[in-house]
Amino acid sequence: QRLDQRLAAALLGRGQNLSLAHQDLADELGTVREIVSRLLRRFEREGWVELSRERIHIHNSTALRAVAAALPA
Repeated sequence: QRLDQRLAAALLGRGQNLSLAHQDLADELGTVREIVSRLLRRFEREGWVELSRERIHIHNSTALRAVAAALPA
């Protein structure tokens, strides 16, 4: 799986409001924080998530599911 798919899947199933640092996600996915941050900002630009300090609010879990499943969002 591509990293964006793995990240989307990692966000799902944790509820709408996640108290999670980008570094924690990077460690979980076996990558570096910068790439996770870049992907999360892309998700935010798409309107799927809202980012704040060590918090991620999911606005569109359907779109994240589509990314996780490698389907067009």
